Amino acid sequence: SITRPSVYDQLKTLITLGLVVELEVEGKAHFAASDLKYLDALLVDRIDRLSQSRESLVEALPMLQKSLATVTPKLRFFEGSEGVKQLLKDIMWHDKTTLQIIWPQIQMLQVFDGAFLHWFDERRQKRALRINLLLPQGTKKTEVAFFTQGEKDQCRILKKEDSRNLTMASIIYNNKVAFISSVGESFGFIVESKEFVDQEKIKFSALWG
Repeated sequence: SITRPSVYDQLKTLITLGLVVELEVEGKAHFAASDLKYLDALLVDRIDRLSQSRESLVEALPMLQKSLATVTPKLRFFEGSEGVKQLLKDIMWHDKTTLQIIWPQIQMLQVFDGAFLHWFDERRQKRALRINLLLPQGTKKTEVAFFTQGEKDQCRILKKEDSRNLTMASIIYNNKVAFISSVGESFGFIVESKEFVDQEKIKFSALWG
């Protein structure tokens, strides 16, 4: 019941993880499982990356606490690939607004599969959600998985110094800001606060130029 494009998306992920090998036999692509010892290596790698995620979160907390010191926000946390998909779906409850997005494309493709991002793009267009999109240096606009440029959508490239150490995506919409981790295990959170959104819009405008 899985579509062919979705199968290939999953295979690409498994190949990247070293769990599947691709062979060409008489002009046709064949796929096979790798040595089972890679499963243990994968788990060790996941543990290491989860530790890195925690370190990144701990490092970011002082900045977040400082930004939120004068407000009383609502905070929702999302964990795992299905969790961050629910985070993006929260945006679909809002019509006719502009999403201000900072999107580290390469890292986000490790969090979301292409089929889901295509669904997201179709849905946001139906709900008349416009996009102001900021991408890191080196990203080609034509390669952005979820972005189909409409008449009122805009896309710009961040300066080199602003692209360094970009490990989280952020989406400003209405009175909320969503953050999505691009380091290690997938997680994200939504901050709901008009005051905090106003602060983030000022930062976004400075980057937008």
